[in-house]
Amino acid sequence: MRRIIIGGTNKSPNPFAATIANLVRIRRLRAAVLSCDAEVVVSFVGATNVLTILATRGTSMRVVVSERNDPSRQSLGKLWDILRNYTYKLANRITANSKHTVSQLNNSFPGNKVCWTPNPIRVSEYKTHFESDAPYIIAAGRLHRQKGFDILLRAFAEFHKSHPCWRLFIVGEGDERAELELLSYALHIAPFVDLIGFVKDPFPYYRGAVFMTHPARYEGLPNVVLEAMSVGIPAVVTDTQPGILDFVQHEKTGLVVPGESVPSLAAAMCRLSDDESLRVRLGGAAREAIRPCLPDQALKAWDSAIGEN
Repeated sequence: MRRIIIGGTNKSPNPFAATIANLVRIRRLRAAVLSCDAEVVVSFVGATNVLTILATRGTSMRVVVSERNDPSRQSLGKLWDILRNYTYKLANRITANSKHTVSQLNNSFPGNKVCWTPNPIRVSEYKTHFESDAPYIIAAGRLHRQKGFDILLRAFAEFHKSHPCWRLFIVGEGDERAELELLSYALHIAPFVDLIGFVKDPFPYYRGAVFMTHPARYEGLPNVVLEAMSVGIPAVVTDTQPGILDFVQHEKTGLVVPGESVPSLAAAMCRLSDDESLRVRLGGAAREAIRPCLPDQALKAWDSAIGEN
């Protein structure tokens, strides 16, 4: 493996400067890719996908771009959206990590160009679990409005009225830490909420948890939910993140609630906390449901995507 840093990621002060910066990035990216003498270029995330396609024009390289979010819910900005719609037609293959996104992309691009490649999930080599003096719910992800942790705190405040001994652990770091801390104090749940921050290996927290919640306002396919499911704990997710619904089926492999609905999320949390047999049933089914994301299976899908059409 060789890492090539091309730079050019500083924030531009105006549109003209941004245009010049992106032209420089395309030139540097092209030089870096050509220096590798590669047959296939794989790119991730909308804007980078666009730049990669432009940087490889006129070469013999196969270009595979990957959408990691739902384009119908997440705009890159008007100009970038136009560029994405134009340049993706020039890619050899477009991959998406959710079947919903594949369906959306198929509306704009030929069906044989778009394929489903589930996220490969890592499985921790260690079997340790976090020791807590109280049962806890786990959530994980970047502390950003997209992830809906403010919704989770409000739901936990309702849940905590009938479950005063329970705790909430949130693994992850981000710009909204201060706001979430203030909200937890305003809701009078701060002593029962732990913002863990970034951890290299979250699996001990998954294994020690009773269940997971992931109330994102929108999402592609959240690996943190798949990771938690892989250790056999059930998850409560929102219907605003279609990618995870490929794996979390309501009442079968987890619970699904309406997006941004604090009462529905709180009710689902109460239900899972109170029904051990339900947790065991859903957790066992969850472990089986994520098998397509285990490395050996997911890599087969990627091999197919990278190969010739």
